[in-house]
Amino acid sequence: MAATQESGRASRSGVLDRAFAILSCFTSEEPALTLTQISCRTHLPASTTSRLLKELTFHRALIKDERTGLYSIGFRLMEIAQYAQPMLSIRELASPVLDSLARATEEHIQLGALDGEEMVVLDRREGKHKIPVYYHIGDRLPLVPTAAGRTLLAYAVPETIDAVLAGNQFVWPTWEIPRPSSDEIRTDLERIRQQQVTIIENAHASIHSIASPIFGQTGAVIAAISIVVGADRYHLAKYVPIIKAAAKAIARRIKNPKLPRVLPPWEAGNE
Repeated sequence: MAATQESGRASRSGVLDRAFAILSCFTSEEPALTLTQISCRTHLPASTTSRLLKELTFHRALIKDERTGLYSIGFRLMEIAQYAQPMLSIRELASPVLDSLARATEEHIQLGALDGEEMVVLDRREGKHKIPVYYHIGDRLPLVPTAAGRTLLAYAVPETIDAVLAGNQFVWPTWEIPRPSSDEIRTDLERIRQQQVTIIENAHASIHSIASPIFGQTGAVIAAISIVVGADRYHLAKYVPIIKAAAKAIARRIKNPKLPRVLPPWEAGNE
């Protein structure tokens, strides 16, 4: 009997693994895929892929365009996603602060949270200046190269830090030189924890960024907010007070969601 139960659990786990592998194929760049594309990306036989696609479509997790044969994420997943707490609450509570910060700086604003060994973009605001930023809300970004990501890494558990920095294999843009070592990153993470701000400026980079951690009700860092600027606008140190103030403003709203809307320090003087 025990062997049968273990076999059943393994079978169910395998089905879930394959189903999630299929769902993970869809991205903001490629929101619609054919059966063949999904089969190739998941390394599943076409027959298995076809069967799972039918099941996922039946449960409205996917939608199939009968005219083109393309599959895309279905409405059922969208319905379920609205209950993805607390990350959606963070995005909602942070939204007014992001709006104010974008108005004050006229720069690109980003809100991100740690998920495993990557950062998930929770929200963003476009700046007045065009910069080479090609991600969307919900996309995943590496932790080390960006200010928001490195901020989140600084406050991650030691196991996550070790996994990300293991063997100097962390993601780093090939055009940004010199490439820092893991020891250099660890030193910077300690500085970030002390100063609660991250500045990443590189003469060879196309963008620069500054970020500050957002602390939750338990005192743990739950997100990071950053300002991203183009290569022609250095000297991010001038944004240290404003990015810290923005992070603290979001933290206050998270700790007390019923707080009345008040102008942030950088806008109060205009009233």
